[in-house]
Amino acid sequence: MSENNKKSRREELDDFWDLSSLVPQKNTTTFYKNSVDTTAVDIEDDRNSFQKGSKSTTSLTNNGDTVIKRYVNPCHYENKKIRRESFESTETYYPENSLLHKVTLKKRKSEYQLYSEFLEDAKRYHAADAFESPFEPYYSYVPQYNQLTSEQLNYYLWWRKCFKEGVLIKIDYSYILLYVFELINLGDQQDVLYAQAQLASLWNSYHKEYAALASKLATWICDFSLIHHLPMPTNVRNSIGKYVPALKEFFIQFSKGDYDGCARSLIKYCTEYNYHSSKFAKEPNLAVFEEHIFGAMRTAVIFYSSDEALLSKLSSEDSKLVRNSFEGALCVSSQRYEIEVKYSSFSRSNELRYIMGDIVKYSENKIRTYLGIKSKLSVYSVSGELQQAIDAYFENTLFSKPKISQKKQERQEYDALYDLPNTALSLEKAKQIEQDSWGVTKDLISAFEEDCEPPAEQEALAVHKDISAPNENTSLAVALEEYMDFIKSIKSHNTAKYTDFAVNRGKLIDGIIDEINEIAVEIIGDVLIEETDGGFDIIDCYAEMIN
Repeated sequence: MSENNKKSRREELDDFWDLSSLVPQKNTTTFYKNSVDTTAVDIEDDRNSFQKGSKSTTSLTNNGDTVIKRYVNPCHYENKKIRRESFESTETYYPENSLLHKVTLKKRKSEYQLYSEFLEDAKRYHAADAFESPFEPYYSYVPQYNQLTSEQLNYYLWWRKCFKEGVLIKIDYSYILLYVFELINLGDQQDVLYAQAQLASLWNSYHKEYAALASKLATWICDFSLIHHLPMPTNVRNSIGKYVPALKEFFIQFSKGDYDGCARSLIKYCTEYNYHSSKFAKEPNLAVFEEHIFGAMRTAVIFYSSDEALLSKLSSEDSKLVRNSFEGALCVSSQRYEIEVKYSSFSRSNELRYIMGDIVKYSENKIRTYLGIKSKLSVYSVSGELQQAIDAYFENTLFSKPKISQKKQERQEYDALYDLPNTALSLEKAKQIEQDSWGVTKDLISAFEEDCEPPAEQEALAVHKDISAPNENTSLAVALEEYMDFIKSIKSHNTAKYTDFAVNRGKLIDGIIDEINEIAVEIIGDVLIEETDGGFDIIDCYAEMIN
């Protein structure tokens, strides 16, 4: 057999095992009319890389053909175009009386109708009648109607009826999730205001009992409201904001010129210092702190606002948040949105939090001065003009009142016993009283001379020597024992050492100084450390106490 025939025979045998010829050829799809033949190009898209532009390499195959391997940046124009085409519609609106300034809803395209059977069941059972039924346990990671037995379905409908009427009966967590999924997926096929109120009532009733529900449902309430252009639900508890991991600002709402609402929201959500943690903000002074820190913050809101545009004088750009609707929930295709929100961030702006925190500290210092407390908090971000405005507020309110109210007490019957006799002035009677008093004085002196003998001079000195005054320095040293290394480094101006002391304990230097000064005030009636141009230092008159 010739050499060529042998080669042809080998190729035939190889082709017998080549199954690729039996696989139907796929049609290639391109996005541009003039695109080249993609069968001649092998494109590799490394989506974990963030390099700009593209790069290409060439290599030779076994049969000598040239193959171009090209890297395409995932943020390139083509990918952006494809991403835009994944949405079937886009809607934008601008909420009123809210920190949310712009909301964009992008309806996602879906080739499949996800959970369509669940949606049909929700429509069928949404208005279904219910009758009293015994409790039936039910557990599911993703609750759906088709999982329920007839007994479980009857109990779910009975519990739902009771809940709508304001009666809470025994229930499992999965039943609650099923009702939540029913409300959020029916969307505008129901009364959305009533559905929002029901979601808020579910959160109010069960968020403490089921910790997993607290954060999830709070976020879903926000998504439901944004999709249907609704403001914050009026029946939800104020504490819901602290359970929302992102976009707490949705639950902070006030109209233009609402200085009171803005001040309360700033104190609650936007300060890096909580005055309730202060040892002085306790009874009987707590009411003073509550009233006047709010009053000072309201003054600051007015100071930073103009033409009823709240905080318009504070230069801060809007934050942006993008997320998918109802993450972690059973979500049908009709409720799948990408939600993009531009908003004024109260909870995430560090600059704003420090400014508002310093306003609270400055206000607390004014209250401490009124109460006669010498220790003060360090303040950095309050401008001179704002200080004057807050000072004027305190002068017109707190400092205009007496520290102790002088209320006139009602006269009691026994008060008459302390009244002076209503008699005419008599010099003779006055002389008689004086003579009687001198007589009593002589009798007392003679009585003490007979019964008591004074100790000898040496014995008196010995007694005086044995009585030692309490060592005030020792008691202060004991109280500040854990801070002694910090205090000594302050005295020696060793910045690195007292900085390391604070870092190792996870505290600010100012916070440690405040703790030390508060202890010192209780023991010696004065602060121990003061702030200087060069940093911090021990007050001169107490420097000798630090060994």
